[in-house]
Amino acid sequence: GVAYRHTVLTIPDELRVYFYRNAGLLSELMRVGIKCLEDTLSTVLRRCVCGGYIVVVQTNGRSGSYNPHLHIIMTSGGFATNRQGGYCWIKLKYFPYQVLHKKWQYHLFEMLKEQVATKEMQAKIDELYRRYPNGLVANIQRGEVPKRIKELAKYLAKYVVSPPISVRRIVSYDGQRVKYWYNDHKSGRRKTEEVDVFTFIGRMVQHILPKGMQRIRYYGLHATAVY
Repeated sequence: GVAYRHTVLTIPDELRVYFYRNAGLLSELMRVGIKCLEDTLSTVLRRCVCGGYIVVVQTNGRSGSYNPHLHIIMTSGGFATNRQGGYCWIKLKYFPYQVLHKKWQYHLFEMLKEQVATKEMQAKIDELYRRYPNGLVANIQRGEVPKRIKELAKYLAKYVVSPPISVRRIVSYDGQRVKYWYNDHKSGRRKTEEVDVFTFIGRMVQHILPKGMQRIRYYGLHATAVY
């Protein structure tokens, strides 16, 4: 019966190559995404709050390109201690985008400076701070996330089991070239792309995660030890 919000955390184009070269950074990306939301939640509610989070990492964009980002189902609020030493539920009535954008920028950049401790990364981060003075893109989708367990599972499933390019989006294949369509995120229009078969296969297999890596993880109130 708890209300949830669906949050999407993205990274700049200039940083995607680092995740492509080192898939282990995806685990750090998931952890830092939760750290950002916990920080944002506590800042907005002006007290330390423990929320619940279900995280799904996705590496593909709509065209099949490598675009790592996070889908996070988070509780709209969390538990906090009261004056009597017990716990009370604090509801999150609104989510300020400006705060989230700046928090996400800070936490992501600090993680990358720690994990990729090179002069190249430091210069890249300094440049991106200047390029994005208002923070990075983080979307909170409008509308209620399903409250019931089965409906919530169906809601999450499309971000887990869907392939980068579904079969119905393949227009043609002649043994040498593949033509497929996708909805462009920026223009909102349908685009068609035609590539040779090996390029197409390469775009698909680059999204296979390392063996043993969990695409779905649970944090906060949803963590196994806490739940």
